[in-house]
Amino acid sequence: MEPQSREDVAMGREKPNKPRKPRGETPRFVDMPNISVEMKKNLVLSYIMEGEGPTWRMTRELTERKFGPFTIEEQDLLDLAAPVRTDALNNLVFYASAQMPAQAPMGAQEAAARTAANCRQALARLAPLVEEMS
Repeated sequence: MEPQSREDVAMGREKPNKPRKPRGETPRFVDMPNISVEMKKNLVLSYIMEGEGPTWRMTRELTERKFGPFTIEEQDLLDLAAPVRTDALNNLVFYASAQMPAQAPMGAQEAAARTAANCRQALARLAPLVEEMS
């Protein structure tokens, strides 16, 4: 550690500030209070559809600014209330089968194909878990 300047000592800063450590475990987003069920559903769907892409990173950053740090996984979808979970699974089925018209811009077609693939993979992983719940 480098020696402190006279100005630091004169201003009462005898040692550098330490970053704060988070207390306890980081909560799961779906378990956080004061957040609507609809927002929980939408964030989990966004995580599934976007993967770890730049849109998801921006969404996560903005959400963490508002609600604090959190964890999220695709299986969190199964912990939502039954009607919301059903709605979310129906959304995944829809996005997994969605196709862009041939005249759509190439970037939009690629994004739609990536989203559909992410949704199909998530459905394949979640389907056995949903059957166990039934």
